[in-house]
Amino acid sequence: MYENHNGQEGDDKREFLRVDHDVPLSFKVLGADKLLAKPDIQARNISASGLLFRTATESSIPALSSIVWIALDQKMMNICAEIEEDLLIYNNGVYGRVVRIAEGEPGKSYDIGICFLRKKRMSENEIQSLAGVS
Repeated sequence: MYENHNGQEGDDKREFLRVDHDVPLSFKVLGADKLLAKPDIQARNISASGLLFRTATESSIPALSSIVWIALDQKMMNICAEIEEDLLIYNNGVYGRVVRIAEGEPGKSYDIGICFLRKKRMSENEIQSLAGVS
């Protein structure tokens, strides 16, 4: 069981197909001073709606509901842009909100679910303010 982005517990039901994508990942919590890039942060899978990454370090876990900027390689940027044209893409990365934090391997790792932010759900001022604090 986990707590989903609606705050309800339930079975793992997904609206989008997820593609395994096991690569190192770097991200930055908005307002933080630096990009968080540690060898234990690994992307697990990606879909049109978001991505899941795993970390073994508690200090690498962003707060639930925080906004993050995630650096993506060019291949993943192209795939994301093809499957979802409304993503908030900025400076070789994409913005998202932390919607899920769960234990991965018991006692060893944590899974972090990110929902991509979409332009159509935000005002122009909100979009501009994200670029200003990243």
